[in-house]
Order: sequence, then structure tokens, then C-alpha cells
Amino acid sequence: MKVTILLENTSLYSKYYNSEHGFSAWIEDEDVKVLLDCGFSDKFIQNAEAMGIDLRQADYVILSHGHWDHTGGLKYLIKYYKDKAMARKPILLYTSDDIFLKRYEFNWNTQVGLDVDKEVMEQYFDVRVTPEPLWLTKNLCYMGLTERTNDYEHIHPQTSQQLRNGVWCDDVVDEDTQLCYRHKNGKEVSVVATCAHYGICNIMEYAKKLTGAQQIHTYLGGSHLRIDEVPQSQVDKTCEYVKAQNIKNFYICHDTDLHCKKALWNACPGSKEAGTGLVLELD
Repeated sequence: MKVTILLENTSLYSKYYNSEHGFSAWIEDEDVKVLLDCGFSDKFIQNAEAMGIDLRQADYVILSHGHWDHTGGLKYLIKYYKDKAMARKPILLYTSDDIFLKRYEFNWNTQVGLDVDKEVMEQYFDVRVTPEPLWLTKNLCYMGLTERTNDYEHIHPQTSQQLRNGVWCDDVVDEDTQLCYRHKNGKEVSVVATCAHYGICNIMEYAKKLTGAQQIHTYLGGSHLRIDEVPQSQVDKTCEYVKAQNIKNFYICHDTDLHCKKALWNACPGSKEAGTGLVLELD
């Protein structure tokens, strides 16, 4: 499997790619190509072109969840397909129609949700609501909805609110998903996540369950640990879990504040820098 980060909060040193608060990755395994999330704007498209990646070749487009820093670029991808006279419809996967819930950040007085209607999506994609795991190749798995296996993650809501049945309520992002890859040795699994709203411990345990692997080889993605949103006790328990896993490559990024990133880096000797332009090849 080959993973290229098309967009992240920062660009790797001397890469000179566009960056913004958001996430997008291009994943290739066997003959299958996957676009995971679209960032906030069209910057992921500009970066893909600079990297020589043709987004028209995507077999799957996956939206991990409905926040604007992961879906805001979808309208630009649609325009890109229109301008390029895209002749086929990639399969678009997400776990739940909750992805379309209106979301608002009242502290900023702005909407922070998906801004493309399902009817528009269906004009350009083969849209499939898929809450269950789906194997995209022999070893690459769309994880669907993550199982919770601990009592400290996926508890504290976002600062934003979601509009459900006409009532503004806590935004817990139940629709979040990610990908995992079973290594050819059958003993290791790697995870490519985006925000990790279910928590990286829940996600890594579920990846082991889905693949039958015993060891986490690589984790790439966010942690959704920010000390203004979660208690220190959650950070401590997450670090304890990470320390016990002996993860070979730990790329924690995107929605993790400096306090939590430092704690996680210290917990894992395999910690490495992530950013726009990172390319990983895993076997």
C-alpha cells in the first residue's frame, strides 16, 4: 500500500505544497486508488497535480465525516471532474446520512458542516451509505463504524453543535470512519485515519479485530486530542495505550494540539513527522 498525504495542517520541510487546517490522502493498493477526504478548499487538488496524481483515476472517494475541513473540498472536486469531462462515477463511501447534518460553531458564528447535497453527489458519484466494514482490496479495509472498547474515548463532544430533528445538540461525530491495511505477513496492521473521533485506541483495537493482526505497524492521522476539549485523564490513558503498543511508525497530526502531540510523541519511540507531501509505502 502506498499513502500520499495530499493535504495536512503543515507541509513537510522543503516540499512547498499548499497546506491548511484539513486532511486529504491518496491511497493505492493493488490496482485500487482511493481518495480519503478532500480538505477544506481546492488545495488538495493543486497539490495532487503538483505531485503528478490524477484524481480522475480514483476508484473510491471516502468521506470520513461531515466536518468542513474534510468535506469542504468536495465541491471543488466536482468542479474538477466537470471541467475534465469525467466519464465515469467513482464510488463514494460514507457511513451514515448523519454526514449531512447541519453543523454550526456558535463561538465563531459560522457553519462547519458538509455543503454539498446528496442529490448533487449522486450526479457525479456512485453514492453508497456503508456503515459496515468493506474490503476494498485483499488487504485494504474501509472500517465503517468503529467499535468502542474502552470507557474514556468518544465521550466528549465537539465545541460545534449539530442540528438533529430541529434541535441543536452535541456534535459527537458518530459517523466517523477510517481505513486499515493488513500487512502481507498477516501479523501487523496499519491505520490511516483523519480526525479519529472515536479515539485512536478504539480505532487501533478495531483494526486488529477486523484484520486478525496482533501488532500495529503504522498509525497515520489525527487523534482529536485537544486539552481544551478533553480531560488530561484521557490524554494520559491514550499515552499509556500507545506506549504499550510498540508502534513502529507513529505519525500523529492534524487535529492534535501541541500539548497532546508532545505527550504522544514521548509515549512512542516510533513517532515521526507527518505533513503534506509525506509518502509511505507499506508491505
